[in-house]
Amino acid sequence: MTHYRAPLNDRIRNPGMGTTNPDRTENFAYFPAFIHVTGKKVLVLGGGEVASGKLRILIKSQANIMVVAPEICDDIAVMVDEGRIVWESTPFVDTMVNGAAMVFDATDDPYLTARVKAATKRRNILLNVVDKTAQCDFIVPAILDRSPVMITISTGACAPALARIIRQRLETVLPATMSQLARIARDARQKVADHLHDNVSRQRFWTHFFQRGLQTHSARSICPEDVDLALRQFVPDGSSATVPGGQTLMADVHVDNAFDLPHGIARAIETADIVFHEDHIADDILTLARRDATVIPIGCITLDEHPERKRESISQQSKIFARQGFNIVTLTQPITH
Repeated sequence: MTHYRAPLNDRIRNPGMGTTNPDRTENFAYFPAFIHVTGKKVLVLGGGEVASGKLRILIKSQANIMVVAPEICDDIAVMVDEGRIVWESTPFVDTMVNGAAMVFDATDDPYLTARVKAATKRRNILLNVVDKTAQCDFIVPAILDRSPVMITISTGACAPALARIIRQRLETVLPATMSQLARIARDARQKVADHLHDNVSRQRFWTHFFQRGLQTHSARSICPEDVDLALRQFVPDGSSATVPGGQTLMADVHVDNAFDLPHGIARAIETADIVFHEDHIADDILTLARRDATVIPIGCITLDEHPERKRESISQQSKIFARQGFNIVTLTQPITH
């Protein structure tokens, strides 16, 4: 998200970093990222049920997977027979990690783990030692798979069971159409870009399309023709974009954390193009804004401290942006008399 700095205000905060909520002051223990391993070597040490659990996830990644173990369980044997992985039954040697994008150690053998860790460290290769967080370069989160949509939940290895419970709850609320929506959007990106030539129009179109699509919880289906229909509705002549006026919302915020916000206000912040806010609105609330949204302290717009005049000034500014097609949210604190 973009932030404007007021010349006379040195208290502007970065919603992506700081927070006034004590529960969110910890820094990341791990950086969340997705690693592209298609066609790359991934080494898995161990042939038991623990290794099998990791392999069931890895085989979806299209990596070139090698399993090193003197014996393998039935599940892994099936993967070998199907040609999804390669099995090497000879003892581990350091050179086996050469060229690997990542290594998983599922052996529960401290002596072997020490050797593997030394070998990967010398070669700057990422290592995951299953159930030994202190020895890991990376951890694997709980995964909710709606390919090509993938949602991951991590507790930083503090409470894996909690991550699984969160995943299970999300499973019950995310519609079956999510995968289909993502695939249709992927295939229609160029078509939409050809119709809507500016980023604001495209952002608003896709937001509208996905919000409507995610309301379809049955497997009815969403199909590519739905994009054409949505484009005709959004672009009346079917050829050039007309940006409808944006929406404005001014909301008094009585809480200091996002969890306690009324749902309507939270949704408005999440979909806004521009968020104006008074100084004492909690960072925990401002983090709801999209990363590409612009977050502006009200002090950048007006220095008038009179509450009513300040609100009128920001209201006029919001209307100007709204006429350009932007969705505006203004977050204020209740006026006390």
